[in-house]
Amino acid sequence: MEIMKVEIREKLNKDKMLRELPKDHRSLFEQKLQKELHTNSSSPRRYLMIAASVIVLFSLGYLITQVQHSPRQSLQPKSTQVSLEEFSPELKKVETYYLTAISFEMANLNVTEENKMILDVYFRKMNAMTNEYQLQSGKLDINTVDEELINNLIDNLQMRLQLMIELKKELNKLKSNKNEEDTI
Repeated sequence: MEIMKVEIREKLNKDKMLRELPKDHRSLFEQKLQKELHTNSSSPRRYLMIAASVIVLFSLGYLITQVQHSPRQSLQPKSTQVSLEEFSPELKKVETYYLTAISFEMANLNVTEENKMILDVYFRKMNAMTNEYQLQSGKLDINTVDEELINNLIDNLQMRLQLMIELKKELNKLKSNKNEEDTI
């Protein structure tokens, strides 16, 4: 217990010493303050700060004028675009089935130098059909059920799958012809 009393007294004495400032502290502080205040004020850093401030002010002014002169967007809600799933879960299953089948057929393609030209032709057709599908699916609206549009989307998926199957048959023909030539 005595050891703790001694340690606490030592700590209190140290704290007291730390609280008391040296006698020449005030004069040292004033000297450092004078030195900092009377340094050369034409440093390049100061000019950079001024230039940065000017740039920020001009940028803010430009942005404010652009916002004021831009046309206001109407507050009317746009029609909500939806997917086939929101019309019917069965339609989503059909869409998923066809997209999965198309992806599966694409994944099983063997790309070689011999079939590259055929693939390019079929892929251009496929991209055109995909773009048409995306364009038509953008026209879907939850407020109006357009059976013709839904049927067109499903037909597009069927045609894309059929195109992939035709491509696969064409590649198999090309492969068999090449194998016959190699055996001869």
